[in-house]
Formats: sequence, C-alpha cells, structure tokens
Amino acid sequence: MLVEWILVLVYLGACIGIGVYASRKVLASRDEYWVAGRRIGTAVNTMAIMASLASGGSIIGVMGYAYSQGIPATLAMFAGAVIGFPLASILVARQLRNFGRYTITDFLAYRFPSPIVRVLVPILIVIAFTAYIIAQLKAAGITAYALLGVPYDTALVIATLVFITYVSIGGMIAITWTDVVQGVLMLAVVVGTALALIWRAGSPFALIGRATDLAPELGRLADQEIGSSVGYFIIWATAIPVIPHIVMRVFTARNGRSAQLSLNLAMLAYSVMILAAVLAIVPLGKLAFPDLAEADQVFLRVIQGEFPAVIRGIAVAAVLAAVMSTTDALLLACSSAIAHDLLGDLLRRRASDQTLALIRVASAWLVGILALYWALSPPELLSRFYTAGIGLLSAGLFVPTIAGLWWKRANRPGGVASLVAGAGTYVVLLGGGVDLGPPPIVISLSASALAMAAGGLFGAPESAEMRAQIGALHDEAPGRP
Repeated sequence: MLVEWILVLVYLGACIGIGVYASRKVLASRDEYWVAGRRIGTAVNTMAIMASLASGGSIIGVMGYAYSQGIPATLAMFAGAVIGFPLASILVARQLRNFGRYTITDFLAYRFPSPIVRVLVPILIVIAFTAYIIAQLKAAGITAYALLGVPYDTALVIATLVFITYVSIGGMIAITWTDVVQGVLMLAVVVGTALALIWRAGSPFALIGRATDLAPELGRLADQEIGSSVGYFIIWATAIPVIPHIVMRVFTARNGRSAQLSLNLAMLAYSVMILAAVLAIVPLGKLAFPDLAEADQVFLRVIQGEFPAVIRGIAVAAVLAAVMSTTDALLLACSSAIAHDLLGDLLRRRASDQTLALIRVASAWLVGILALYWALSPPELLSRFYTAGIGLLSAGLFVPTIAGLWWKRANRPGGVASLVAGAGTYVVLLGGGVDLGPPPIVISLSASALAMAAGGLFGAPESAEMRAQIGALHDEAPGRP
C-alpha cells in the first residue's frame, strides 16, 4: 500500500503546487483567471478539452454503466458526445471565440438582453454542474476506498480540498496545466490497461465473445433501454456545443481556427479512451466479477485483481486525474456563474480588484463544499446521474445559442421563451416523472425550438445593428461586439 500512497500524494501535492504558482499571475486579472489570457495553443487545448469532458464518469461511470446496462446502450450514450465535438466545431467554436467574452451566459445575455437570461442561465449551470461534481466526488471516494483502503468520507474531504484549493487560487491557468497532465495520465492508464488485457486474451473479439457467452445481456440493448439510449445520445450531442466548461475552453483558444481544431482532436482522443474502456476492460470485468453489487466498482476490481502495486497506484492517480480534470472545470464554471454572471456587473461598479478576487475564490469554495456535503450520500450509476444534469443545460441552452448565432429571425422574445420553455419542460418531465413516450430531452428541445420559432416569426424583428454584429462573428477575423 506504501507505493500507491506515495504516488497519489505526489500527484495531489503537484496539483496544489501548480495552483499556488499560477495564483501569482491570475488573481489580479479577469482575463487570466477565467480564460488564461486567451493564449492557449491547439495541442494544449486539445488535451485540456478532452480531460475536461473525460471525467471520473468516463473511467468509473462509463464502465459501470456498460457492466450493468450493456455495451450497446453505453456506446449509444457516449456516441452523442463524440458527435457533439464536431457539432461544436462547426456551429459555435469560431463564433464564440470571436465574441471574446468569458462565459456562455455572456453571449446569451448579449444576444437576448433580459434579466431572465442573465439570472436563469447561471442558476441552471450551478444546479446541473453541482450534480455533475457530486458524481465526480463519488468516483474519487470509491476509488480511494477500493485501492488505498481510505474511508469513503475521508477520501471525499481530501480530494475536495485539493481541487478547490488549486481552482480557487489558480483559475483557468492552473486548470489548464493540471488538465494536460491529467489527460495524458488518463489516456495512458485506460488504453494501457485495455491493451494489456487484450494481449492476454489474444484479441478484443475473443474477450468480448467470452464475456457475452457468460452474460448475453452485455451485448444486447434491452427494450426498456432503447428510449433512454436515444435520449442520452441527444443530450450529449447537443450539450457539447453549449456546455459551459467546454465553451470556456473555446474562449481560451488563441483564435477561432485553433478552437475548432482543438475540439476535433479532443474528440479523437476521447473516442479512443471510451472504446478501450468499454470494449476491453468491461468484458474482462464481467468475466472475472460477474455479480458485482456496485457496478461502478468494475474498473477498480480489475485493476486490483490483475495488476501490481505500482500500476494500482498509477490507476488511483488516473481516476483522481479524471475526477479533478472535470471537477476543476465544472467548479470554475460554477464560480464564473456566480461571481461573473450573477454578481459581476454589480461588483465591478462597487468593489475593488482585491474584493473581486476574493469573491471569485469564495464562489469556488461555496460550490465545492456544498457538493461535498451532498456527495456523502452518493447516487447510483454515475453516468446516468450526471447525464440527467447535463440534460437540463442541453434543454435550456442549445436552441437559443444555435439560433442566436445562425437564424436571422432570432430575437429577444424568442430567445427568452426558448430558454424558459426548454429548461422548464425538462424539469417538469424528468423531475415529475412524467412519461409522454419520447425521451424528455426530445420533448424539451422541441418545446424550446417552437418557442424560438414563435418569437422569431411573430415578435418584433431584431435590430439591423444586432444582426450585423452577430454576422461579424462568423468572419475569420474576430468581430467582437
């Protein structure tokens, strides 16, 4: 156990050290804190984007979901994210980078100026991302317990304090530096584990064949899962272009072309990791541990049973890397939703730069501590839990963002109605357990699109000035309004 502890402590210490080092530069500058000075290159941003999306859910949750629900349902869910990357590259990357602000709320509040937009969007972000963070903390807790013997609650507290510390004081620069290391570590561990297991089995087809012979449900899509799988696919495909922690990565890019290329390269890296996890590690886990009570434990049991102490230590660090690389981005997005989106205009008029910096730090701590509290009683099946939260953002933000950039008839009444209709419908259907047949996300996006169309067709046309400014965002050269 000593080797594993040393590797994990070195990793956690390095993360805090990066945050402390970055803090000397970022705390006095909004550009540095929120978007790393807008100078992140393509290669670095590629790995940072991949790491931001490839969460503890992508290592712990995706394998647990495949173990319990089958490989087809899992690939359907995560294929949506793979499709979402090129959609983001085509539909929003250059335009939002040229917009040149900090958050998705900045764009929506500019495009559809209304107090409803300025307040509701950050509230949706905080709600959805707090659920996402809770899922990541569970992944950290069960990993530390399974491979290090650390009690679940203790592991939660340690992991939470580490990532809150380096995010709150180091901002986007600290997140970027840590995410690059974390992304490389995740890819190496997941793909390396998969290759080792395939080497022992002879081929991935032999491994999958043996596993599906033992558990035929692993290779089938159950009838009751078809609707859910379609819904999850749509959620992730529509989330990537508007999900706030990915959009903030777009704002960090040097220019629009770099943002587009980074998204496409991140899609390739993410795809390799998910396929390695689902097609190699899960089948071996099903063979070796066919009756796990806690499906999210499958990766940890495989590592524990198949590899020596050094690899187990690296695996713990990799899962923590997956947790932190997403959680830090989520936490910064929540912090920006509070300190920048909700309170920004008021604070900038009345507060000093030092006070603004303290508010940014305090916002990160507030969200992190609340998530820690709720994670002490964690949900089952991480992927399903946090996908529901992401669905709220997809339902509310996708149509207004895309229409606001691409539809000339989009206007303020339509944008506000679209946001409220999409998010409101999703909350009613999912929160109230209402089953109308199609997945809730399909109905919610339809309601959002109908509201946008009604506002655009029957409301007052948008001003010529606004249309010209939005048109300028599509140019190669930045056209910041």
